Amino acid sequence: MLMKILKNNKGVSLIEILGALVILSIILIGFFSMFTQVASMQNVTEEEVVATNLIKVALEDVQSTELSTSTFGTYEEFNQSGLPTIPSVQQSGAFVTNEDYLLRLTLSNEEHSEQLLKATLHVVNSDGRNLAHTYTYIEVAEDE
Repeated sequence: MLMKILKNNKGVSLIEILGALVILSIILIGFFSMFTQVASMQNVTEEEVVATNLIKVALEDVQSTELSTSTFGTYEEFNQSGLPTIPSVQQSGAFVTNEDYLLRLTLSNEEHSEQLLKATLHVVNSDGRNLAHTYTYIEVAEDE
């Protein structure tokens, strides 16, 4: 039997080679597309983790800032006269520790209490895509 196999001089046909290449190509294409998807998911996840950490810092700053009921509105610039003072962001709204991310702060009236402001914080990337958001309630001093 072994001699019969060894004496076979036909070799491998072109059809068999093409079939093997097609099967190998299908496997490799699926394998490589998986790598590109994993790499893009890692970038998105990294952005979200950074944004979450930045929003925590900004939230602490907003909670420690003294605000009045006359500060309603949406803010994308800070630390200037008449604007909220938030130490973790620059005047332009970019974070001090990572200038690729911007803070957007919306202060609105809480319906059930005159002593509370609802502060909604958004962290956006340079393309304007919202990466993280949260809100908190802040006790405010009454305007005199």
